[in-house]
Amino acid sequence: MKIVVIGSGTAGSNFALFARKIDRKAEIIVIGKEKTMQYSPCALPFVLSEKIPKLEDIVVFPNSFYEKQKIQLMLETEAKEINRERKVVITDKGEVSYDKLVLATGSRAFVPPIKGVENEGVFTLKSMDDVRKIKAYIEERKPKKAVVIGAGLIGLEGAVAFRELGMEVLVVELLEHLLPTMLDKDMARIVQQHLEEKGISFRFGVGVSEIIGSPVKAVKIGDEEIEADLVLVATGVRANIDLAKKAGLEVNKGIVVNEYLQTSDPDIYAIGDCAEVFDAVTGKRTLSQLGTTAVRMAKVAAENVFGKNVKFKPVFNTAITKLFDLEIGTFGMTEERAKREGINVVVGKFKGSTKPEYYPDGKPIHIKLIFRKEDRKLIGAQIVGGERVWGRIMTLSALAQKNATVEDIVYLETAYAPPISPTIDPITVATEMALRRFK
Repeated sequence: MKIVVIGSGTAGSNFALFARKIDRKAEIIVIGKEKTMQYSPCALPFVLSEKIPKLEDIVVFPNSFYEKQKIQLMLETEAKEINRERKVVITDKGEVSYDKLVLATGSRAFVPPIKGVENEGVFTLKSMDDVRKIKAYIEERKPKKAVVIGAGLIGLEGAVAFRELGMEVLVVELLEHLLPTMLDKDMARIVQQHLEEKGISFRFGVGVSEIIGSPVKAVKIGDEEIEADLVLVATGVRANIDLAKKAGLEVNKGIVVNEYLQTSDPDIYAIGDCAEVFDAVTGKRTLSQLGTTAVRMAKVAAENVFGKNVKFKPVFNTAITKLFDLEIGTFGMTEERAKREGINVVVGKFKGSTKPEYYPDGKPIHIKLIFRKEDRKLIGAQIVGGERVWGRIMTLSALAQKNATVEDIVYLETAYAPPISPTIDPITVATEMALRRFK
């Protein structure tokens, strides 16, 4: 069997490795625009802040590793067209035939049509090349005032990086609060306060209408001009669907796939940021543009290419980050989104400590749990705290994936030791608060 993968990022690279584990003889070819195979885009802000010393450190495996696995690499190569009748991919370096094709075309930074957005000193933060350009600009221009457009994950991680490099930072967000797809306003306020204490400023409910100067000198918000000598545009990403659309495959916001990750052509699969899957709560189609999702998709698609018929489960989009010394973990439905979707929910909230009250150095932790009223199932959680958020959000996400109810969680067996956690875990207390609200 000859398998061709378009895309050398997280999804494409992992698919190639999973496929090779399953079948030692299949011919596997990866076509990618970049010079290297998989690197970690999530690590880019931490390279920018110099927590990770070198950009090259975020490359997962050298190209030679894949070649040793007898995976043929066609890097710095662009796929121009897919001819489904002939089963060939047409690239800028010739044609490549396939038996099965995997689209791992990823996503691109969305840049809104702001006047002056093409000016010198305006950047996105999506690729290794973006980091190279920002670092070179900082080295040359020594910027002191940065404006970040967008208060999502990348925007906030970029804002933290600029602040750690000594810049004044302003974050501008069109919506009412930061991390609007991940947190409710009450939880977002805790994060905002922490970031403001660290010196980052915010403007909500407004947009940047113009970027002035090249190199940039200021941004315009309404009638107000605010000084800036570096601008980061972090207004989200868009799935790369052009190649699939041109080939006549079904697309929406992403490439439409079934539960086996097949596109509308059964010999073509789509995985990673470009693929449109199903939301675990609403059952509607959604994008899940996370590295963890890309790896899971890669594994499922590899098994299905070889006829194993494994289903890719609907997603809760479990995510975590750390901003300065504050950890934020979320998954599933927010209370605000539930209202928009017409889902009746019961909420449990608790503010506690990561350790028993008598033990020194415990850190505050805020937990918000969202239960669907009709069946009492956990459909979302938000945790903000000074430590140990990861383990708790992972536990809750796993419970939600197993359809846990409020009763399942309130009687959950937990672990306790004074230096690590309280006798009654904060997630149990938050669940008790929700249980009291059920009628």
